[in-house]
Amino acid sequence: MGTPKRNGMEFDCQRNGMRFDFEHECILDHKGFRYSCQIKNISISGALVCAKDFPPGHLQLGDTCALLLCTDPTVIHGEYTSRVTRLEPSKIGLFFLGMAF
Repeated sequence: MGTPKRNGMEFDCQRNGMRFDFEHECILDHKGFRYSCQIKNISISGALVCAKDFPPGHLQLGDTCALLLCTDPTVIHGEYTSRVTRLEPSKIGLFFLGMAF
């Protein structure tokens, strides 16, 4: 599959730690727009989310967004600033920024 690239920059899809299947509703916040998603799996360094209604082309590799671990944006249980490292139809791979490993 190779390493994803955007404008000559490489984005590593490798995640640290064991991945856990975690079927949980969440919100992806990108440029002030919030989209309902479902976490498919999560690790200490990132997550794979399913976003069926996410507009194609709205997100690019390397973009920064926030993953909110809730379905109600007024009650945020956890918000993780992330970099997009993988894009597939309806699937988005995220790397958590600011996490010490």
